Amino acid sequence: MIEDDLRELLSDAFDIGVYSRLIPTEMPECIVVQEIGGRASRASIRRAYRLISVMAVSKDAQQAQEWMLRARDYLTTHIPVTIGSTHYYRATPQANGDLLMKSLNGPKYVHYCDIEVVVSI
Repeated sequence: MIEDDLRELLSDAFDIGVYSRLIPTEMPECIVVQEIGGRASRASIRRAYRLISVMAVSKDAQQAQEWMLRARDYLTTHIPVTIGSTHYYRATPQANGDLLMKSLNGPKYVHYCDIEVVVSI
């Protein structure tokens, strides 16, 4: 799955947890990769356009933003890449934003960036 492949790619760049699909319930300081949509190519080329969201969670808003920007830049500069049998052609940032979420151990800031990833199918 795309989330697992990109989690594996990002985990080399961070010394905090990198998760796929969901932010853990306790909301530790981490990076999360989640697929949020996409479409297949209509041409005879076997490619799919997947929309992923890269989220950075921290108690500090500035730290969350820095991690998100670092993750976004890492993906856009380390793709094209082949992971397993899947080739990733390019990653293009689309939009970003931030949230303030409540957790059991205090408020957390979540900065996110949506990225379109072109992948072989």
